[in-house]
Amino acid sequence: MRIIPVSSLEPGNVVGKPLLDSKGTTLLNAGVKLTEGYIKSLQSKGYTYLYVSDTESGIDVEPEESLDPVVRAKALSAMDELVKTIEKEFASLRSSSFEDVRSFCSSDRMRVLFTQGPVWKAMMSCISSILEEVLTRSTLAGLTSIKSEDSALYEHSIDVCVVAVMLGRHIGMTAQRLKQLASGCLLHDIGKVFLDKQSGDRESVRLHTLLGYELLKNNDDPDILAPHVAYEHHEHQDGSGKPRGLVGSNTIERDRNLSTPVPTLIGEIAAVANTYDNLLNGIGAPRPLAPDQALRTVSDYAGTRLNRELVTAFLRIAPVYPLGTEVVVDGGKYDRYVGIVTEVRQSSLDKPVIALYRDPAGKLILPVELDMKAVEDVLLRGKPLF
Repeated sequence: MRIIPVSSLEPGNVVGKPLLDSKGTTLLNAGVKLTEGYIKSLQSKGYTYLYVSDTESGIDVEPEESLDPVVRAKALSAMDELVKTIEKEFASLRSSSFEDVRSFCSSDRMRVLFTQGPVWKAMMSCISSILEEVLTRSTLAGLTSIKSEDSALYEHSIDVCVVAVMLGRHIGMTAQRLKQLASGCLLHDIGKVFLDKQSGDRESVRLHTLLGYELLKNNDDPDILAPHVAYEHHEHQDGSGKPRGLVGSNTIERDRNLSTPVPTLIGEIAAVANTYDNLLNGIGAPRPLAPDQALRTVSDYAGTRLNRELVTAFLRIAPVYPLGTEVVVDGGKYDRYVGIVTEVRQSSLDKPVIALYRDPAGKLILPVELDMKAVEDVLLRGKPLF
């Protein structure tokens, strides 16, 4: 199975994984043969990539889902309902000043909507489902979801939530803290609902964190930490982030005697997860990065943009070359051969087993297994997922 651009799809290609829309409804089931009409529909809906069954290489590897499709569909539906409800309430204030919007987020009406409405209860149910599933895993899938223009905000939020919870669990967070982390991450970008899509990037970063914080803290729930995920996921360790320019300590343990405010731990975890998913998707960057390049960039950000100790912990659970992704061999007998990752081991996340299926000239070959733990002076280069 491979991820390929929608622009490269051909009639007869077979869908590899179910494709969901922004409401969590299945658009295409796995096994469906694509027609010209299906392909045009995908393009019109803003999808740029799709999982297809790989009959070409003869290697049948199914990339690991970051979240069970049923749970993901439930979360997409709940988020869509929540956003639509907020947008309906906010419609008359669309051209209002920032302070008016801020007051709206803090209003009693929004508080009732968030704490007593069925939409909020559905969100809480989704968070429980995500936690229940994610906490059974030992490593990240290392993949990001297929996103359309309509579903990008929701899918990104779900992916950030999954990555953050995995990292939080790895560093020993309590069940209560993990729930706060999941709640905050699933809604970390909710402030974008109130912004004009034409807002400048830097101003958008500042405003959506402020409005998201105002909305989430206006809640009868005694949890006071979750809103800080929305508030702080763009803060940097060196103080160059938004909106408050907080300076981090680059540690996991908190010094409770500090006289100046510092980012919360869950805010810093969200920053790592948000950065990773953005890099995989090319958000705020010229192009999407391959998983190994994304991890290298996250590592480069340690100490300046991201909490150094959290990055170290993150690198222990994130596969450098996720299952089912394409890689190119650098060096050795199979220099410049192309392969697919067929096995990832917790003990050596940077040394997978791969099946080579193309030679340097691009010609298909019979699959050849290469165990990266068994070879020396050989490197791999990942290919961007999108």
